[in-house]
Amino acid sequence: MTLVEVLVSLAIVFIIFLGLSASGLIVLNENVKNDLRDEAVSVADNAVQSARNTPFETLASDNTSVVRPIRNMNRSFTVTRTVTSLDADSRQVTIVVGWTRLENGVPRTYTHQIVTIVRR
Repeated sequence: MTLVEVLVSLAIVFIIFLGLSASGLIVLNENVKNDLRDEAVSVADNAVQSARNTPFETLASDNTSVVRPIRNMNRSFTVTRTVTSLDADSRQVTIVVGWTRLENGVPRTYTHQIVTIVRR
């Protein structure tokens, strides 16, 4: 093989690896987004269980913040609990978990919502 053929083949391999590295970064980004969403679902589930274990008379709306470690970094989730009285014996509890993530240098906010009914 001549030197020109070797250089052309190296250029082709380099272009292929550039494409693979870009797709690898996209996959890594999506994995981080999925980890954050999975943790938000877990935070929401814990908040719903807490609301179900709260005595009916003291169940009220509130806002809290939860910090969870994800990929060796602490991430903050805001938990908003809204309680709506449906009748004397039932209340609707809405849990909204929100988090913010930088994407391309711009902060983007995500939310996850769970609604349940709590009865006396």
